[in-house]
Amino acid sequence: MSKHVSKYLTGLNPQQAEAVCCTEGPLLILAGAGSGKTRVITRRLAYILANGLAEPGQLLAVTFTNKAAEEMRERVAELIGKTRAANVVLSTFHAFCLRVLRSHIDQIGYRRNFTIASESDARLLLRRVTDDLRTHDAGYSPALFQAAISVQKNRMPEGETPKATPVRTATEEKYAASLVEVYERYQSALRAANSLDFDDLLLLTLRLWREHPKLLAAVRKQFRYVMVDEYQDTNRVQYELLRTLVAEHRNLCVVGDDDQSIYGWRGADTRNILDLERDFPEARVITLDQNYRSTSTILDAANHVIRNNQARREKKLWSEHESGRIIDWIVTRDEEAEAEEAVKWLRHIRGKSGAAFNDFALLYRSNIQSKPLEIAFRRAGIPYVVFGGQDFFERAEVKDIISYLKVIANPNDEAAFLRVINMPRRGIGDTTLHTVHDLCRNEHLSLGKGLAETLTRGLAPAGAEKGIREFLGIVQKFRQRAREHGSSLQKLALDLILAIDYRGELDRTCKHAEQAINRWQNVELVLNAIGDYEKASSQPSLLNFLDESHLNTDQDRASRDERRHSSVSLMTIHSAKGLEFPFVFIMGVEDGLLPHENSLKENALEEERRLFYVALTRAKRHITLFESLSRVRHGKEHSTKTSRFIREIPDPLLKQHLRAAREMVQEAVEQPKPAKKKVRVRKRL
Repeated sequence: MSKHVSKYLTGLNPQQAEAVCCTEGPLLILAGAGSGKTRVITRRLAYILANGLAEPGQLLAVTFTNKAAEEMRERVAELIGKTRAANVVLSTFHAFCLRVLRSHIDQIGYRRNFTIASESDARLLLRRVTDDLRTHDAGYSPALFQAAISVQKNRMPEGETPKATPVRTATEEKYAASLVEVYERYQSALRAANSLDFDDLLLLTLRLWREHPKLLAAVRKQFRYVMVDEYQDTNRVQYELLRTLVAEHRNLCVVGDDDQSIYGWRGADTRNILDLERDFPEARVITLDQNYRSTSTILDAANHVIRNNQARREKKLWSEHESGRIIDWIVTRDEEAEAEEAVKWLRHIRGKSGAAFNDFALLYRSNIQSKPLEIAFRRAGIPYVVFGGQDFFERAEVKDIISYLKVIANPNDEAAFLRVINMPRRGIGDTTLHTVHDLCRNEHLSLGKGLAETLTRGLAPAGAEKGIREFLGIVQKFRQRAREHGSSLQKLALDLILAIDYRGELDRTCKHAEQAINRWQNVELVLNAIGDYEKASSQPSLLNFLDESHLNTDQDRASRDERRHSSVSLMTIHSAKGLEFPFVFIMGVEDGLLPHENSLKENALEEERRLFYVALTRAKRHITLFESLSRVRHGKEHSTKTSRFIREIPDPLLKQHLRAAREMVQEAVEQPKPAKKKVRVRKRL
């Protein structure tokens, strides 16, 4: 081996080096938490290039967030240089499929200027469909159908309409039949709007490849080596995409950990990693089990917990780090006391260790748990950042501006049209919109053409006619400007906002001046984002900006500088996936929360255990578990039960701190608590 090539193996352990050198054929890298998988992936890419096995443009590496893809690109650039790294295709699944569809979707009947429907856009279309079918009379909400349709799409490689499967009860049979009709009408509405939801990006790419073998052959020829990070999070459609892409050369390398598969609720299928050898019997399996992140105590606890799962590949994390402090387990009276103890404990650790605030993460199962924590941190004057809250691009004022831009880019985008047609208010009421909808449905017109035809035929009431003309005039004016080459997108958006007097609309509709100012600041952030996009892009376009705004997750958009500030991180365990912190507090470790009560009903306990395992393995130096003996649920205070997962950690690894007695809490639940009366408690044995 030449010195030039061997440098890519420097500093790797034997298993990591083996994974880097295994370049041909299918390979499964079982990468335990903190085992250096990103280093292995990037070194393997560089190793393939150094050996002349492929050119940069023939390498495809896929992951699940743009942040992860960018981090990978930076590391590859350090190894092979920025110029060559720029030609390696590092992407998310959805961004890769979008790239394919932008070039070829016209071959399956769509127009290339399609727009992506956000979750709220899709729900708006579904609401119209369910209103037409009156499914709400049976108690079926649009959100229920939205979740069911997404699950169906993730599990159906062909993307066919779901069939009403045999069911036991009349209620289930009625729902299954409704789902079939709602699915068909929803897809028809998307197609009419020349719009795709996120699941369609994957399904239509698979359909395109299967219906057009020459296109598939070209893609196969281009990408000689395919690598997938976080493989345990793939759904069945993503698996079919990969299997189709590598069917000839079979140079597929997947990296993942079945013990960290925590997204089953959104379609991730652990069978993809457990059954890889079924479709690739020649696949090699290399296990990375040396952890470079956590203390031996943390790993021992995590290993004892996860070994209780049955559906998993055997592995046991180990580390050369010292054992470190055992896990602290703090039991408090209620969730308010839990938050106060978290503040005290954080201050205690900082005093002993000299840690900064951003060395701490408080993890919880549900977003609702953040409220008492935020109150306690605010009172204590401790800076904090909440992750995983409302997506910036889902805020009302942001969606208003984005929807206007979508209407300009795609005249058929019905969800965007419906959002902005009366923003600001133009006197176009529901009666007028129903008339337009009927016209569009009967004569297969877009909403824009339906509005124009309503004016031509004199079908619009006098009060709405002026508003329709004003709206269509604005859309037409800015659509023409968007077609002009060299036109500034940021200036276009700013002029649009001024033309509709959006600032004035906020001042008129917001209850308080401060609320109007805060919402206007979000509008300015959209303008800044457009400006940043234009500066970074060699060929900026409105469609590409809209694509980026939809494909970036809130986790991607969380500023790295925000983490650098001295702030404690508050987030759900799901949001913490892929992150690490010196000190981790896991809040609400109780049955009903962790594991969640729904998992006990749905027999999804193993995924909940994996979630707890992920929480444990985020910590580098120390873990503190918090349990509350009572918690408010559905407006009432209930006593709780210690999480079964705590009982799976050996006693020598735990130190319990009692701050209340369960007997006293039970008494308090059964009898009203006197206001501000201190209750003496005794320790629980």
